[in-house]
Amino acid sequence: MKKVFMILGTCLLAAMVVVSCNKNNNPQPNPDNGNENGNENGGGNEEPQGFTMDVSIDGDFSEWDTLTSETADGEYFIYDENYNAAFNGMLRLKLTSDADNIYVYTELLYENIYVNPNGPITGGGSWTGWIPTHKGDTPGALIIYVGCDDDDTGAYAARADADNESLWSYTGFDAFPQYYFCWDAASNKMAFGWNQNNWPQNHGYDPENKDSWWGLPLGSHGDGWWGDDQEGTPVSDNTVSDASTFKFSGVTTVKDPVTKKDASVIKIEFAMDRSAINEDGTKVSGKAVIGAFYENVGDGSEELHQTDATGAGKLPSGKTALTLKLK
Repeated sequence: MKKVFMILGTCLLAAMVVVSCNKNNNPQPNPDNGNENGNENGGGNEEPQGFTMDVSIDGDFSEWDTLTSETADGEYFIYDENYNAAFNGMLRLKLTSDADNIYVYTELLYENIYVNPNGPITGGGSWTGWIPTHKGDTPGALIIYVGCDDDDTGAYAARADADNESLWSYTGFDAFPQYYFCWDAASNKMAFGWNQNNWPQNHGYDPENKDSWWGLPLGSHGDGWWGDDQEGTPVSDNTVSDASTFKFSGVTTVKDPVTKKDASVIKIEFAMDRSAINEDGTKVSGKAVIGAFYENVGDGSEELHQTDATGAGKLPSGKTALTLKLK
């Protein structure tokens, strides 16, 4: 009889495990919300347990609503929110992945979105600017700094802040895709312009003089940009993400995590191709160390701030970059 009870108990335990992994069930709270993660090695060799979500880049943000400070495990599912009222242009950042992509969700204050009066916008590139017309009105970018391997001693740090220190203390970033977009006044909606990827360690930084830049903050917005030396589409432009994998909401209202007041924002979701982040096509695996920075300050009616390192906001707010374990 004891053996029968043991078999029944084993079956019950197995059933409980199956139920807990079903994404349609209520996710289990986790006190680790992913804020201020360290940069420990590892990840990518195990499947996340408990909460899960499937991301579709379609402009419907409902799946992201399920990733909260309570459901995030701080490893495969990261939730981070701003806590610096003086640097609040980016309110929230959420991260996850699948076998092919890193997925990013963020909320940017609408007051800092560049309003382009020259639309309707049909695309763009870093040689051409906005299509169909470019009048030198390129705003500051949304920049995602990515550390692609387990080496946190090489490559470079993020750009310097007002105190001439890197935005985060991590010094092993390998690439920083930049995203350009605007509010298209003619179409009355957000428009994606282009993605530009930068690799300072491969372009413009002297490999024979590493002491002058190795592990130090980037000097400027344009460090490491690489074109094809002719007007047209630069090498590897619009390959990490493009208009089909980068989607916006309209102007919508969320709660500012600092003030708890209503704030007008643009929600953004996008996929970053894990095989296009590194210039040599090496797929990012295991983990990715990530920091997000939004340069543009104001709507562009007076002045654009493409190279202003103080920017509108960054996440995480502190000095420790986020570490996402990759599936």
